[in-house]
Amino acid sequence: MRSQLLARQQKERRELTMRLTSPSHITGSRFTEHQKIEGYHEDRSVRGFLGCDRLLKSENLYGMIQLGYDPKRQQSFLFATIKTSIFDTAASREQHEINDRAKMSEMKIGNQNRAYVSRRRKNSAMLLYKAENKPWSESSVAPYLTRANTGALRKVLPFLGVDTELAERGQLLLRARSLMEQSRQAFLTGRTQDQRAIRARQLSLLREQEQVGSLIWRKQQQTRLFFRKANMVFDLQKAAMFQYYRGQADSGRRQEESVPVEPPQDEVR
Repeated sequence: MRSQLLARQQKERRELTMRLTSPSHITGSRFTEHQKIEGYHEDRSVRGFLGCDRLLKSENLYGMIQLGYDPKRQQSFLFATIKTSIFDTAASREQHEINDRAKMSEMKIGNQNRAYVSRRRKNSAMLLYKAENKPWSESSVAPYLTRANTGALRKVLPFLGVDTELAERGQLLLRARSLMEQSRQAFLTGRTQDQRAIRARQLSLLREQEQVGSLIWRKQQQTRLFFRKANMVFDLQKAAMFQYYRGQADSGRRQEESVPVEPPQDEVR
């Protein structure tokens, strides 16, 4: 039983390492180009339609995360989508278009953050709105990381959250102390064979500690870099973006005011 548990932990650790070390291509989009959010369905039949603008795209072998701005809600959001890979199976494009129209508003936390999860196979997409007037950070998405249907967010951003690795490092530290005490007892009693076996277990445990420490360090570094990049891209363009959409709203109101209002038919003489 213990060997099966260790094998599963090693498999999960290898998968996480591959996700963290996969080369990522980061693209910053200019707001004035009005780039569309890839894979995100928008209802263009709305009067005075203003599409969402993509400000940042980070793509790797396993998925894509996009930072967008919704002018109707006046909020920024993250849109995570996974790809078909050796670890995941993404939904087809047809399923995307059908199921995107059935978004669920089921992840409201408090009165500020709001996330929409589309009904896609294998949790292959997630749309996360951040309504509070604060920078993007790990704490702003932390309330959603405990949800079962945030698989896409965790897979595309594997560096979110280090609680599991910290707990695992604590357990390894306890095992190391226990082995050190056993080694001391074997040395005092002169049991050479026991000392060799304990030494081999200590070396194996040391390799595990190095792997877990490397995962924690990578996660912390990539978390800081990603949110710093996202906040920088948004802050550099928000002044021009807000001014543009204020102008669009003013011009829309002026057009509505300039349209003559016809009197009801029963009042026409």
